[in-house]
This record gives sequence, structure tokens and C-alpha cells, in this order.
Amino acid sequence: MRIFPALLVVAFLAVPLRSRTAKEPFTLAIRSEAQSFKAGSPVEIKLSLTNNSASDLDASANISDLTGVDPNFVLDVSDAAGNPVSKRPYEHPELATGHAILSRIVKPGKTLEETADLSRVYDLSRPGDYDIQASRRASETKNPSAVESNTIKITITP
Repeated sequence: MRIFPALLVVAFLAVPLRSRTAKEPFTLAIRSEAQSFKAGSPVEIKLSLTNNSASDLDASANISDLTGVDPNFVLDVSDAAGNPVSKRPYEHPELATGHAILSRIVKPGKTLEETADLSRVYDLSRPGDYDIQASRRASETKNPSAVESNTIKITITP
């Protein structure tokens, strides 16, 4: 009778762990044409979302004219010490206009590319080194995981 528990352990180990082996539906990458920017100037990054799934990916968005950034992308900006950088304050952001991009579909194997000006979202007025990473929800489920991009480094000069 001791064989039965051993078989259960072997059977459990033979079942792959879905969360560890499941392929993400897309990949997310960021890059910057420049690594150094003058304080007060635009700090543009390129976001690339590549659909790895066999299904269409809905990338529709409602983009605020204040920031110009697709709200599906969460941008994390931190200083050299790892502290999060403050977002720029806007008076009455609730009154901002925007524009919808409806029915923006990324076909399987295709890539969507966008440009984001971080200086419209974050206070990058202080010289120093900054780390930037983007993420996006992997699905619209109740507790979705997020797909994270690579991290890039930029320098703000006086």
C-alpha cells in the first residue's frame, strides 16, 4: 500500500505547472533613440507590443490629450536610487479631452509600435539617471497577470 502515495507524487510532478510554462499572449519591449536628454525637453520612448498568440489582440484605447500616452501601458519610472518619480500635476485632469482609437487589432505575429513622451507624464526636470519599464495587463480577467518589458536607462542633463 505504500506504492499508492508514491504514485500520486510521481503523477503530481509529471503535470506541468501552467503558470510557469504558459506562454504570454504578447511581448512588450521599450527602447529610446537617445540615452541622454536635456532637462525640460521631450523624453520619447518607443513601445512595441508583439502578439504571440493565435488570436487577434484588442489594443483599443482612449488616449488623454494631456499625456498622449496609451493608458493600456503602465509606465514605471524610477531614479538612480530606485525611488519612483512623481507624476506631473495637471490642474483639472477630469476636464481633459482625448481621442479614442477603436477597433485597433494586433493580428497574430504582428507588432504594434507607439511613441510616448515621458516628460508629459513624469517630472523629469531634475538631472540624473532614470530606469524605465513598461507593463500591460495580459488579459481582461478578474486577476490578470501583467507582461513586463525590458528596462532601459536614460540620463537627464542640466
